[in-house]
Amino acid sequence: MKNLKSTLIQDPRYRKGLEKRLERPQILIALTNYCNLSCVYCSTGKVRNKPVNMDIELVKTLVDQCVDNKWPFSFGQTYEPFLHPQIDQIVQYVTDRDVRFFSATNGTVMKPAVYDHPMDLLMSYSSTHEDYAYRGSKIKFDTYTSKILEFLEHRINKLIPGKIILQIADYSLLEGKLEYNKEIYDIDGIYAKSLDLASRLGLAPPENEQEARDIIAKRQDLVLFEGKDTSIIVKSTKILSNSYDAFVEIPDSLPPKGYCDSCYTMLSIQADGQVAFCCCDPSAQAVAGKIDTDTNLKDFWLGKEMTHIRDCFHAFKPAHDFCTKCLFNVSENIKPLLTVKNSPLVAEILHDQGVANDLPWFQFPSAKK
Repeated sequence: MKNLKSTLIQDPRYRKGLEKRLERPQILIALTNYCNLSCVYCSTGKVRNKPVNMDIELVKTLVDQCVDNKWPFSFGQTYEPFLHPQIDQIVQYVTDRDVRFFSATNGTVMKPAVYDHPMDLLMSYSSTHEDYAYRGSKIKFDTYTSKILEFLEHRINKLIPGKIILQIADYSLLEGKLEYNKEIYDIDGIYAKSLDLASRLGLAPPENEQEARDIIAKRQDLVLFEGKDTSIIVKSTKILSNSYDAFVEIPDSLPPKGYCDSCYTMLSIQADGQVAFCCCDPSAQAVAGKIDTDTNLKDFWLGKEMTHIRDCFHAFKPAHDFCTKCLFNVSENIKPLLTVKNSPLVAEILHDQGVANDLPWFQFPSAKK
């Protein structure tokens, strides 16, 4: 049987696509190294670091270099960015550089000082007591929902610019289905939770129920509110075994093996300046180096440390054991991230291999329309 992933990543067009990605990496900036929740599905859920907040001068340096290089950047990752004591100043600084602040967040610690800032947020949302039980929170569920609703109502009523995406999860992985499959199983549950959220916000339900269900199944944007530059959106997500230590025990003596594109597509900068090269390593166990306010980020990205990481992956021998463990759960020990970053190119190559239908690890672009 043909190894599709192996064939894909060795295709000259794929290699060329990877090289093109080096021109515009995604920069992930972790403002903190701690969180106020302990989600059972999170790889850092049990991590208890000595709290570190990124120095605001380093934040400004990173923002400036990303803007000057025209590189996309975002905040958050796994730790909670709104715990940073100067988060309002950081949001303002990004805004002053004429860029929309974008971050992932659990939404529980945002202070009114940031409510009126233009922001695009990816917010994990627990609609029920049962879902909230996965969050490991000391905050009462009613207090949690009130906090989220207060923030959303403020954005709607004042038409504050920004896209707020609320992720409602399919937890089938935690129910014993451990295969790496992006298919949404809990369409009914996510649809019901979306209706509940719309009702709590005083918004009308989707006009076409079947269309809304199809949107959920395809993990597209289900728009609950849209006005001027303000939108409230639900997007289905699925808890997946992206980080090995969240779900399974891995042998300590596992030999290095596997391939991943993360070193071509992203840098994950931690609160203390350590640089991981993958968003699936938020505890920074596999690092390429450390940066500070004097570091030229572009030189680092194209420099010897990252080149070594890429060379090791091309040899199918990751430089760090952590990557081996992360790849343990992935079919064929291969994570071709261009499936996300350049799906038309991947589709073209797969079509040439006789593949026309969606795969567990790839959806053809036409299926997303």
